[in-house]
Amino acid sequence: MKRLSWSDPLVRAWVALMALSLAATAVAILRPQSPAWAGTVAGAVILGFAWLKARIILNRYLGLADVPGARRGFGAGLGAFALAALVLYALGQAG
Repeated sequence: MKRLSWSDPLVRAWVALMALSLAATAVAILRPQSPAWAGTVAGAVILGFAWLKARIILNRYLGLADVPGARRGFGAGLGAFALAALVLYALGQAG
């Protein structure tokens, strides 16, 4: 059985994913006690955390960190999707 080490990129990626998940959960839990405008900000922050998590998964677990061209392509597509989700979320909150 392989011993887990902090120097392993997959271990660091897993820890980063857990930290981002905890942060997103904390933002979601704290949101109800905040003013209405803070809900939109909280949603944007949670979408930002999801975007970061997706980048970690693509780069580390799928190995795109070793393929710069594919990483840029997937990063651009992911960024466009995240931006579209953010715009739709903000429009839904405004209307």
